[in-house]
Amino acid sequence: MLIPLSWLKEYVDIKLPLKELMWKMTEAGLTCETIKKTDGEIILDVEVTANRPDWMSIVGVAREVAAIQGIKIRHPKIKEIPAQTSKFPIDLVPNFDLFERWSGIVIKGVKVAPSPKWLADRIKFMGHTPINNVIDITNYVMYELGIPMHAFDYDEIYGQIMRLTQATGGEDFKTVDGLAYKLPKDAMIIKDAERIIDLAGIKGGLNSGITDSTKNIFLHVTIDNPVLTRRTSIAMGLRSDASAIYERGPDIGGTIISLKRAVDLIQKLAGGVIASNLIDIKKEEYLPNNIYLSFEKLEKILGIAIPEKDVVQILSRLNLSPKKNKLGVECSVPTYRGDIKIEEDLAEEVARLYGYNNFPKTMPSCKTNGQKIPYFFDDSLILNIKNLLVASGYTETKNLSLVSKDLIIKFGMNPDKQIKITNPVSTEYEYMRSSLVPELVSAVKINSEENLKLFEIDKVYLKTGKIFEEKYKVAAVFTGDSFRNFKTALELILSKLHIDNCSIEFEVDKPYLHQSKAGTIKSGVLVIGEFGEINPLVLNALQVPGKVYCFEMDIETLKKLSKSKNFVPVPINPAQVEDLTLTFPPKTRIGEVLQLIINDSKLIINAELKDTYKDSVTLRIWYQDPKNTLTNTEVAAIRKSILEKINRKFGGSVKN
Repeated sequence: MLIPLSWLKEYVDIKLPLKELMWKMTEAGLTCETIKKTDGEIILDVEVTANRPDWMSIVGVAREVAAIQGIKIRHPKIKEIPAQTSKFPIDLVPNFDLFERWSGIVIKGVKVAPSPKWLADRIKFMGHTPINNVIDITNYVMYELGIPMHAFDYDEIYGQIMRLTQATGGEDFKTVDGLAYKLPKDAMIIKDAERIIDLAGIKGGLNSGITDSTKNIFLHVTIDNPVLTRRTSIAMGLRSDASAIYERGPDIGGTIISLKRAVDLIQKLAGGVIASNLIDIKKEEYLPNNIYLSFEKLEKILGIAIPEKDVVQILSRLNLSPKKNKLGVECSVPTYRGDIKIEEDLAEEVARLYGYNNFPKTMPSCKTNGQKIPYFFDDSLILNIKNLLVASGYTETKNLSLVSKDLIIKFGMNPDKQIKITNPVSTEYEYMRSSLVPELVSAVKINSEENLKLFEIDKVYLKTGKIFEEKYKVAAVFTGDSFRNFKTALELILSKLHIDNCSIEFEVDKPYLHQSKAGTIKSGVLVIGEFGEINPLVLNALQVPGKVYCFEMDIETLKKLSKSKNFVPVPINPAQVEDLTLTFPPKTRIGEVLQLIINDSKLIINAELKDTYKDSVTLRIWYQDPKNTLTNTEVAAIRKSILEKINRKFGGSVKN
């Protein structure tokens, strides 16, 4: 909204330096950060919020400036409309769902001519081109008082009837500036006896507009439906100053004042006599709204106690006519303040005029709830596993929870045992996934990178008879040739979660895994997950070259088996570390050998596979006593014990 300073000063004195006033306006909510000069005129550029249509006028901004400075405003002099001297009939057919109020009057014998310089200059300062005295006056009053109005050529209103209705959609309409449009459905329109003559709330029609030959005019002021105005404006891509005001909701009680102001200016600048009664069609009377503000409620809302006399003074400066009693104030809210509807709105008015910068600076206080909220989801384990996999070089993926029947069949699974969607959007998204692996392997196909490492942690959906359940799983795929490199991430997860006593059963019930190169990870009777090489038949069906390894584990089982870390003092005695190279019969499970070694003695703190060569396996063993330094004799005795057990159980022996 542009505000010429000389125009503003007609209604309010500027007591503060301009920069300070602009800052105080901004602090109060009427943002004013820019000024410019045009033909020697200083123009303020203010930003009007959606809830303050009263600021879409010079008088509205003058009220705010007066309230900020604590002074009185000088209202424009509104003269009464002279008596009717002619009788020009006009029949208005309203619709209160579209117009809440419709005010108008007929003026006979006007003389359309260029506007005087003062009026033309003010129209220019508002960013528009002057047209003629009648049209410029309607725009002038709109900018002055904040309510749009429109002047029709009375003689171009066929049948002297104006019917308010809505467009059916597709009607042709040409605006006063000569542009042609197709009207959208439900646009508010005014029709005479034969045609559309006005796009209500946005633009007048060319067929009834004011021209140099116009002699008689019908001047009207309306309060239009803001929702329909905005919808039509957006649909047509047609914005106007009038539509911007109507969208916010202008002063429903101010139509007659605006009409009187315009009639007075038209008679002064264009002549004419009153040729009809003053028409004012409205559903009800629009009176000031009474709202009570409690001092106790005000303090509770703002968090500070503002002196009662200051509260009353602020509300008085805002023209809210406060009447104080012991507990609060009763305010009479003018119709131009349609944004003030409840007690909290009055509290906001007090706060912004008091000044938010005057509020003491305090830190917010809050209490944490010691109990978990309903449906609390603890994702700490998931984040931990994600970090471990990322540290191992894996990249996280996110796939859809819906898969196709074709993908299920290619992975050797039975579609009848999967959860099928009743109304899928397409056959590509027909089933709920029961495993994360198929989509991860499918992702390998569209990624050409060598040694690809992908993982996903998300839900799968399982069907057991008529029972449906969802579970969180973690799955990963690896396209390198080394199985040992692949299983590193798997071992890292189990190790960091302190899941001990895991066993491997080289039997799997997953048809997409290579039956002789896959296994099931267990801890006692609990199944943690499966791992191994993807079946070559599956890879051929997907046209994925090379080998692909995968694992999939159940998050809930991992959480159940994971243990907290127990920190112990760092031993002051050094450990003895030695490598043993052993030979074993084919297909010996080295993991079971390592578990036997660790369980043999409390003085063995760790054992791991160091290297393999043909039938030889090198194991690294750590011996340590937290209380004493182990001697070679003590280590030899432990070594002898574990070698005997390895020989008896696995047939392993020291390589000569």
